[in-house]
Amino acid sequence: MTIEQDVTSDQDITAGQTDLPRENAAMANQEHIAVLEQGNGVWHEWRKNNPDVIPQLGGAELDKLDLSGLDLHGADLREASLKFVNLRDADLRGTCLAGADLREADVRGADLTDAVLSKANLRSTDFRKAVLETANLCEADLTGAYLDDVDLSDANLVKVRLVGAGLKNADLCGAHLGKANLRKVDLRKAKLRKANLHGADLRKANLHGADLRKVNLSGANLSGANLRNSRLTKANVSKADMHGTDLRKANVRGTDLKAAKGIKKT
Repeated sequence: MTIEQDVTSDQDITAGQTDLPRENAAMANQEHIAVLEQGNGVWHEWRKNNPDVIPQLGGAELDKLDLSGLDLHGADLREASLKFVNLRDADLRGTCLAGADLREADVRGADLTDAVLSKANLRSTDFRKAVLETANLCEADLTGAYLDDVDLSDANLVKVRLVGAGLKNADLCGAHLGKANLRKVDLRKAKLRKANLHGADLRKANLHGADLRKVNLSGANLSGANLRNSRLTKANVSKADMHGTDLRKANVRGTDLKAAKGIKKT
């Protein structure tokens, strides 16, 4: 039986990202910051009257501001400091947040479709119920982040750090998680159908009841992981480390477990 595999390499995914050139260092437009600081009403009116202007807020110090519900779609927030900021229900579609610092920010319910968050500091950031579909989070630090019920379908999560993060019920279908650090991550009932987890570190991760149909786990480390009641059908587990992996009541139909390492015969 032939198992479907995603032949796209992690290098290809990373190479497709836009690392910001040094000569174009982030520099905020002070006029734009002045408008932002006047409050949501003034900001929305300014955006309405200037639909073709890209807000230049790169490198700005915006810590602890209330930006909830704000229209920031397409804005340049590269390397901005947004620690503890309130971005609940904000429109961040296509926004560039590469290298930004959003530690412990509240981003619940925000729309970050197609946003760029590569190499951003997202430690303990609350993304619950946010939309991150097709977003680029390559090499971002999401340690301890709250991502329950988040839509991350087809997102780029190559080499991200998600240690101890919560992804319960998250949608990661088609996402690229090659070489990602997912140690002790809560992925209970998460949707990972056709996701690419090649070489990912999933030691002691909780995938109880997760949908892992046609997932690519080749070379991944799943030692001590909990896959009880998961749907691991037609998956690629070639050379995956599954020492101590709990597969009780898991549906493994069409998956060649003999190709993995450490499977204990019961």
